[in-house]
Amino acid sequence: MNIREARFSSLDLETTGLNPQKDEIIAIGIVPLEGLKILSSNSFYSLVKPKKVKIKTLKIHGISQEKLEKAPCFDEIYPKIRNILEGSILVGFCVELDYSFLKNASRNFNAEKIDVVKVDRALSRFLGEKYLESPDLDSLAKKYSLKTPFRHNALADAFITAQIFQIQLLRLLKVGINTVEKLMSIINEPEQPIL
Repeated sequence: MNIREARFSSLDLETTGLNPQKDEIIAIGIVPLEGLKILSSNSFYSLVKPKKVKIKTLKIHGISQEKLEKAPCFDEIYPKIRNILEGSILVGFCVELDYSFLKNASRNFNAEKIDVVKVDRALSRFLGEKYLESPDLDSLAKKYSLKTPFRHNALADAFITAQIFQIQLLRLLKVGINTVEKLMSIINEPEQPIL
């Protein structure tokens, strides 16, 4: 499928920790893309009521315990999430972790996924550039000349990730990577050191 015609969904989750088997989703942000176009008006954001609240996590994400207690549980919002994500390719920063949380929470979720860090490394390899060794979302955004004034919010981070991916897609098209299949192929190639 041509990249310009593909449907993508930039996804970011805020969670109570990093273990999908023990920790829970407390916020979800999704920003859809159609080809190169970010559809910000179709974005989705929701807090998610966890079974157990970790105060330390609330401080990191700037979410109040009161707001979380009033939030819907995951099962209540999952049908809407599934409808938004259906037929699209997940895009994220270190997307495997978010994917694991979604899969664990829904039990039947399945999707193709693209990690913007892997795309960055593939682009760097393809163009003979040096890549960031251990990027965080801020350093990756900075590399693509994007500002990150508001962070650790699922929707804000999903939007930043969508912008990074949009720039990456433009760069990929300039070098002849114009299909999703070619993109998947180059991001899954074994990494070779750049000399």
